[in-house]
Amino acid sequence: MIKRNLILIISLLLMNACSYEGGVKLPGVYRVNIQQGNVIEQGTIDRLRPGMDKNQVQFILGTPAIIDPFHTEQWEYIFTLSEKGDTRTQRHLRIHFENDRLAYIDGNVITTDRTPDDTPRASKTVEVPILEKKGFFGRLIEALPFIGDDDRTQAQAVESAGDPESE
Repeated sequence: MIKRNLILIISLLLMNACSYEGGVKLPGVYRVNIQQGNVIEQGTIDRLRPGMDKNQVQFILGTPAIIDPFHTEQWEYIFTLSEKGDTRTQRHLRIHFENDRLAYIDGNVITTDRTPDDTPRASKTVEVPILEKKGFFGRLIEALPFIGDDDRTQAQAVESAGDPESE
C-alpha cells in the first residue's frame, strides 16, 4: 500500500513537471530569439503604394503567409518575434486587392503617407593608398646582412664596376 502510494505520488510529480511551461529561468541558460514569418517593418510598408500589382507587392514583402482560396484578393502576412523566451511580439498585415491592384492595407501595423527615401545617393570613390609596410620577419631579413642580400650586393657590385666615378 505504501509502495503503491509512493509510486502514485512520484508519477504525479513527474507528469506535473512535463506540463510545466518554464516560468523559472535558470541563470546562465541562453535563450534564443525566435523569428517566424515575413519580417514586417515600417520601411517596407511605406514602400507600398495603392495601384501596385501583386508581383510588385510580393517583391517588396515576400511570399504571403496566407492566401485564402475563397478570398484571392486578400493576402495576409504574419510576423512573430519571441525575444529570449520572454516578450512575444506579433504583427499581422492584411493586403487587399481590387482587380489585381493594391487597394488598401489593414492589420495591426501603422500605414503612413510618407514617401520612401528612394532617391539615389551620389556615390563617392575613395582611393586608398597601398602601403608597403613590411612585417616583423621582413624587417628582420633586411637587417641581417647574410640573409637575402646576395642579389642586392651583386647588383651594387656590378653598378660600381661600371661607374667610373666610384673608383
